[in-house]
Parts: sequence; C-alpha cells; structure tokens
Amino acid sequence: MRNDAFFYSEGSKIAAHLYLPDGLEEGKKYPAVVLCHGFAGIKEALVPPYAEGFSKNGFIVLAFDYRGFGDSEGERGSLIPDNQVTDIRNAITYAASLQNVDAERIGLWGSSFGGANAVKTAALDRRVRAVLAQLTFADGERVVTGGLKPEEKAKLLATLQKVWSRAVTANKNMMMSLDQILTDADSKAFFAKITAEHPKINVKIPFQFVRYSFEYKPAEFAGALKCPLFVLGAEKDIVNPPAESKALYDAANEPKALYMVRGATHYEVYSGAKFDEAFAQELAWFKRYL
Repeated sequence: MRNDAFFYSEGSKIAAHLYLPDGLEEGKKYPAVVLCHGFAGIKEALVPPYAEGFSKNGFIVLAFDYRGFGDSEGERGSLIPDNQVTDIRNAITYAASLQNVDAERIGLWGSSFGGANAVKTAALDRRVRAVLAQLTFADGERVVTGGLKPEEKAKLLATLQKVWSRAVTANKNMMMSLDQILTDADSKAFFAKITAEHPKINVKIPFQFVRYSFEYKPAEFAGALKCPLFVLGAEKDIVNPPAESKALYDAANEPKALYMVRGATHYEVYSGAKFDEAFAQELAWFKRYL
C-alpha cells in the first residue's frame, strides 16, 4: 500500500511516498528502509520496484524527492551532495516518528549517486542500522577523470575553478542540461528514455555538480561506518565501474558484503532478471540486519 507523505528539510517541503506492508497490524513495530535515489532521480522512477518489494516483505519504506527535484520544494536542479545528505537525515527523522516504525531498525538503500549519499549519511548518523549501496563509486575523482588524458584533466580542473570563481564573485552559476552533464553512452540513452516517461526529471543542473562529484570520496566514509554495509555492483557497469564497488567494500569495516551482478550493465539492474537477482540479495541483507 502506497500513501503520499511529506516532511520538511531545512524549511523545504519534501514530497514522499510511504509504502506499508499488507495487513499492517495496529501497535506492531516494523523495520524501515529509506530509499535514496540516484543522479537527478525522482521517487516515481526506478525505485518503486524496490519499495514494493521491501514493503511486501514486512518493511515500511520511505521514498522521497530531494529538495529541488520532483515534487519537493527548493531551487530546481540544485544537486549539492551535502544538502542531499541532510535531506536523508531528515527523512530518517520523519520515518522514526511514524507510529509503526521501529526507530531502532532503520536502514538506508542508495543507488548510484544515492549510494554514495547513503554511505556518507550512515557514517554521520548512528541511527542507521544497516546500509546498502548499489551501483555506486568509492572515489569521485577516479570516476570523473578516469578516461581523461593529463592535459584533458588539467583543462577540466581549470574550467571548474573558473565556474566556481564566477559563482562566488558574480553569483552566476553555469547551468547544464542532463545530456551535457552525462558523458557515457549508456547514461545518455537511459536518460533520454526516462525523461520521456517522467518529464519532471528533465531539469538543468549547475556545472558545479562536476566539482562536487570530483571531490566526493565515499570510501573515506565507508571506513567510518559503525553499521553493516552491503555493496552491490554490476560486472559491465561503465557508469561506476565494478572496481569502484570493490574499492568501497575494501574500505569498510566488518560486517560487510560484496555482490557483483554478472553480465549486467549499470541500468540493467533496475529491471528484469538482473533486478530479480540483485533484489533477492538485498532483501536477504536487510532481513538479516534489520
């Protein structure tokens, strides 16, 4: 059962969907999972199969739009990782306030960029009892510049510095379409399809997002985790290569687990047989630790 919900994050009204187990028992406490979607995502795209799957297996599930995206308030397209981490922490607070949620059994599920956010949030917020990061990265600098020649990397860094300086000195931000931000063929093809299905996704993103991504190093937060971490990667992922999943796993403390979906690209894990394979592993993890 899915209900519309909302909460506030630093004054912005955050739109959410709350998924409840069938036959919810009055007075009974259930474990909860907060879903953290990826780059420019919204609660209606990609995450519903996970939300439905977890809720059918006894979890209360909260999916939400980060501020500035989907139906939430906030500056459109303002993708700032620190703000999104704050939104996740406020989502945890909201989930913990619900009558049927066991506040001692709240987990985070994050995919792609949301996986990085989930790891950082769990390192900062001891209320998180288990974290699952799929299709994500350990070091943003490696991912952003991995295919660049030294001179190309130097040019990118110079551009990022100029854009940053202009934003600070003139309050002018360079905005770019999703197609301009995305560089790999898989992502371009996927976002062309998903924005046709969900037009709300099609917003402009500040070019400074590239700098935020460059500086984002989830492996550093993985080493500070005090809760179990499950990392799921895809063998043929060119968005966040499987080596990134392995590096994130290696950086974490026990208990931890790593699972690679064989033969899968980044976006194939969200549906069909690859989804079924991945979700079975993820469900087992949360059942074990929540």
